[in-house]
Amino acid sequence: MIAVLAGGIGAAKFLRGLTNAELDEEIVVVVNTGDDWWHYGLRICPDLDTVTYTLADMVNPATGWGVRDESFMARATLELLGDDPWFTLGDRDLGLHMYRTQQLYSGESLTAITSQIARRLNLPASLLPMTDDEVATKVLVQINAEDGGDQIIELDFQEYFVRYHHQPRVLRVRYDGIEAARPTNAVREALSNARRIIIAPSNPILSIGPIIALSGIREQLAERAINGDVVAISPIIGGEAVKGPLAAMLDSLMTQHDARTVAGLYSDVASEFVIDTVDEILTDSIESMGFGVRVTQTLMQDLASATDLARFVVANA
Repeated sequence: MIAVLAGGIGAAKFLRGLTNAELDEEIVVVVNTGDDWWHYGLRICPDLDTVTYTLADMVNPATGWGVRDESFMARATLELLGDDPWFTLGDRDLGLHMYRTQQLYSGESLTAITSQIARRLNLPASLLPMTDDEVATKVLVQINAEDGGDQIIELDFQEYFVRYHHQPRVLRVRYDGIEAARPTNAVREALSNARRIIIAPSNPILSIGPIIALSGIREQLAERAINGDVVAISPIIGGEAVKGPLAAMLDSLMTQHDARTVAGLYSDVASEFVIDTVDEILTDSIESMGFGVRVTQTLMQDLASATDLARFVVANA
């Protein structure tokens, strides 16, 4: 078995490559749920849904999230009624959220519901929410007001990412509820039994951070890393994030935002670190942190390049 820690579009692309790599192994994906939230009375799980739609070949290729050939009649009705639906939910997407919410209210766990969805959509991998408890990523930001004064407020992640287009300067990120949340038995077993554990090229603070912050997970990964079983892939190429707010966020929270910064965040939970060829000059400094460094093309422009990356990571893990 291969276990993957994942969240976001980069992880979804990598997983599509991994499931296309013709490996004779089960693939189990531990997915971030720190982005999850309640909206219009529905439980929305953006990272789970992005991975699900991508592996089901349903994802909107123009955005990397949402459903291909989507309609937005529900949104149009909300606008007609004077609402501001800044978080866009397509009609087909709404159906999944309605099903998930109904099942939650009936007493099913998020893990069981996710398994049902994966089975009915014939996904080529098993998806595990990182926890069945609610965790909410909160972002403390500085917003420049129109009157010239700065305002410091804490936003739900989706507000920061979607409503404010991840433009405000980030001062702090915290995971509300993480102290009480527990990883599921299925997550713990996957990380114990996997032959190899891969940390996907996801945002290390927003997507991977909540998973590692769960009780016992950092220690479990650290133990596997000692045996050389954990490999992480840098989401930073040439000092820039391929997608999303990562580079700007690291620039706000730290002194630099190249692959070395990400490596530093994983120094105790991974044994090998994969970087892009343009970052090969950083090999020595990353190796000095205790990593075995692997260099390859990490930009996933299409299915073929994602598959090549997946095969490289598995072969060199």
